[in-house]
Amino acid sequence: MLSLIAAAAAAAAAVLALSGPAAAAPLSDPPEAAAASALEAMHSAAARSDGAAWAERLAPDLVWVGNETSERWNREAFLAFAAPVFARGEGWVYSARERHVTLAPDPCACVAWFDEVLDSETYGTARGEGMLVRDGEDWRVLRYALSYPIPNDLADGMTTEIKAFEAATPVVDAPGEAADTPEEMAAAATLDALHRAASTADGTAYFDLFTPDATYIGTDVTEHWSIAQFRAYAEPYFNRGRGWTYTPRARSLTLAPLDCRCVVWFDEALDSASYGTSRGTGVLVRGDDGKWRVALYALTFPIPNALARDMTGRIRAAAE
Repeated sequence: MLSLIAAAAAAAAAVLALSGPAAAAPLSDPPEAAAASALEAMHSAAARSDGAAWAERLAPDLVWVGNETSERWNREAFLAFAAPVFARGEGWVYSARERHVTLAPDPCACVAWFDEVLDSETYGTARGEGMLVRDGEDWRVLRYALSYPIPNDLADGMTTEIKAFEAATPVVDAPGEAADTPEEMAAAATLDALHRAASTADGTAYFDLFTPDATYIGTDVTEHWSIAQFRAYAEPYFNRGRGWTYTPRARSLTLAPLDCRCVVWFDEALDSASYGTSRGTGVLVRGDDGKWRVALYALTFPIPNALARDMTGRIRAAAE
């Protein structure tokens, strides 16, 4: 992406400022609080290698997207991956330091999307975005995308390394879920229009494709912006005819299980001449006017598994 500079902390629909797994302070809205607690329970179960409790927090139709673009697991495959790890007592520890939860616009109060910043004992700072669904009183994770944000001051060098690695050792994108409902097709068209507007530096068209309360998350962990903050940053570039081009090469879309059929989750692998592979994840919402707009967009540079330990180690060292 553009090398986005740090901005003031964005306002969010609901926020948890966390200091560790036990710091699950209640949110102001009960459904959002319950959804956040489910995420906390999932991370806590993984940390103590409690496979049964961890699995209980995963929805039957789960899709888990790993840091590398080849990693896309359904629930059965992800449980199979995790089982031997937990059996050895080698669970993974991700402690949320910040989390934002947004309830979907439907009276059922049964779907929410989220983004969170995590601390990992192994990899340092991580980031997760996804969607939760409520079954009775229990919230479970339906979609989760994990990544390791690359700081802006390291982005040029590290993305150049990743491009060279992928040129020599191509990473095959995992097959996803094609748009197969009218709603998903319309949401996909909005994403295509978003990328076209960015590429042609058409700021008016670009920002019309976001909801008024949208959140944009950049590749640096500090970049968590309201759409007003992102607009203030981006419009001067657009006004000078400077856009950015990200070409989708793979995309998955999921219509949320809501009667309104008005919320779609997406994740997409993108190509950029400047930065190589990137990934976008987020949520689109259909408004009262029938138009689909982006409510959450999170951009990241996926790090191939073969480079992950070295690069995240360098990111941690640079932050010390």
